[in-house]
Amino acid sequence: MKQKKHYNILTSCDNNLAVYVTVGITAIASNLKDANIDYYLLHSRIDPRNIEMLQVLCKEYKNVTFHEIVVPNPEAYEELAKYGGSWSGEAYYALCAHQLLPETVDRALYLDAGDTLVLGDIEPYYNYDFQGNSLIVTGGRYKVSNGKDVLYEPEDLGAQNFRHLSYILRGIFNSGSYVLNLDKMRKENLSLQDYLYLSKELAKIRKDAEPPVYFGDQGLLSATFVGDVRYYRYPEIRALGYMPYNFCLWFYNFDAGEPNYKPVIIHFAGTNVSKPWTVQYPALLKRFQTKEGLRPMEDLRPGQARYYNVWQNYAIMTDELLTQAGITK
Repeated sequence: MKQKKHYNILTSCDNNLAVYVTVGITAIASNLKDANIDYYLLHSRIDPRNIEMLQVLCKEYKNVTFHEIVVPNPEAYEELAKYGGSWSGEAYYALCAHQLLPETVDRALYLDAGDTLVLGDIEPYYNYDFQGNSLIVTGGRYKVSNGKDVLYEPEDLGAQNFRHLSYILRGIFNSGSYVLNLDKMRKENLSLQDYLYLSKELAKIRKDAEPPVYFGDQGLLSATFVGDVRYYRYPEIRALGYMPYNFCLWFYNFDAGEPNYKPVIIHFAGTNVSKPWTVQYPALLKRFQTKEGLRPMEDLRPGQARYYNVWQNYAIMTDELLTQAGITK
């Protein structure tokens, strides 16, 4: 008998995003039916009722095992967030996933909470060869050398290369989806204090720059791991629009037509409507709708709306299952 695939999937969030995580779990369970998934949620302040909701949902899906990990010392992550703009400390929890997850977990796929959807097989991305690097990522920024797009290197991080540094701190990759080499990070003994030290040093270098020091978690991750990431399918493909496992919907902002590949992980990033729960769908669900600021579907660009409709369909499936299980809003 063929052995089932296995994936470790990781996310982190606060209480406000917990309900939207359920929609992502439904998509994972539905589209990875040939796999067993260990789903790890890092948090420090989610209401126990929402944790119960997530536990019940995963029990309904026989292929998803839910793991709650309460993160110690959340105040230190808030200090990281202070240098990173509008994100909360939860956005940075994955930086210490190698310390927080069981030591038996050697790699894990990180997904942004709430605004990502898995719509197909993740195996090529999940099991891509690290080649000794700490992360597998989707290309988000290159530098040009001799007419070619090449990767940023650690030497680009210094104050003497302020232009390169600024680009790195904006993010050399998008952090909506990436794979962590947890074994390597453990061997290198990375700690929360290392990230705090780096943040403070970067703040000194950029003392004359406008805040923030870096662009959220992807800026800090980029500064930490520059030269230590493997871009998926690089160097064969160097197009920034090639992102099958982190398909940011800003793709359609540039009238690029349709991608020449099938997007597998959708990231609701870079649209003028923002997150999928801020859209005024034909049938709004009380469990998921926001109370104000809803935008009409007409505000979406051509190509984007279909993915918002896909999210709504998974939201309906999730609502029906939770209601049947006796979990009401």
